[in-house]
Amino acid sequence: MQYRAGESLGPRVLPDYEMVFIIEGNVTYVTEGRQYAAPARSLLFTRPGFREVYHWDTAGPTRHAYFHFGISEVPAVWPEFSKWPLIRTRPDPVLTALFRHVVNRIYLHSDWPARPPGPIDCLTVETLLSLFLEEPGLEVTDFERDRPPQVHRAINFMREIIDIDSHRRLTLCDLAKVGGVSEKHLCRSFRMKLGHSPVETYRLLRLQLSLSLLTRSNLTIREVADRCGFDDPAYFSRCFSKVFGCSPSRVRGDLREGALPPTNPLPVDLTPRLFW
Repeated sequence: MQYRAGESLGPRVLPDYEMVFIIEGNVTYVTEGRQYAAPARSLLFTRPGFREVYHWDTAGPTRHAYFHFGISEVPAVWPEFSKWPLIRTRPDPVLTALFRHVVNRIYLHSDWPARPPGPIDCLTVETLLSLFLEEPGLEVTDFERDRPPQVHRAINFMREIIDIDSHRRLTLCDLAKVGGVSEKHLCRSFRMKLGHSPVETYRLLRLQLSLSLLTRSNLTIREVADRCGFDDPAYFSRCFSKVFGCSPSRVRGDLREGALPPTNPLPVDLTPRLFW
């Protein structure tokens, strides 16, 4: 739907649930005696019985998309009804993508809304609502955890070196320069956040990469060792066994039989980036 500047909708009493996506324009939504600012890209989840008014953007056109639905049974994992949020002004991109997907599925129903939605439609809407109701702040920005800047810089440098030349030996001095702090400060930061020294973290990153290669490539053990910066395959196997509890060949064999891979020594967000 598109509205001209200054137009409005309502007051009206909503007979069912409605999900509204503000595509363009800054909207003011009024219900239950309260007023909400709904800028472009906002998502609203309104309820049956709401007496509501939409004041569309006064400075330009407003466009929005919407769909109505009913809820026959509230999932047990959802929060109490009184705690359901009404609006997400900065929704996660997954939410807006799911909303668009739901609308696209609606368009595929030539006899909509006469025909009831199918199981997949219902499951998709339930997923959308579950994510909408979820408390924000659960996501990890750029898949990075809360670590000091010097640790981020040093780790990213390690990743770049593994990509470019995994055989290069990094010293504590090299990493401290990249981190912009003293060697002592960097060691303290790494041990506090990761439980390992910077140099040991670099070694573990290479071993963590080797585990991924054993899992997701057909490289030989020697080739995996070389790709991860180990000149001596026997030394690589000893290091690998010490960290993961068994040899590289044993891990690969177990994985081919359907076993789960061993636990990584570092957090999952520190998996090395590999340019194939």
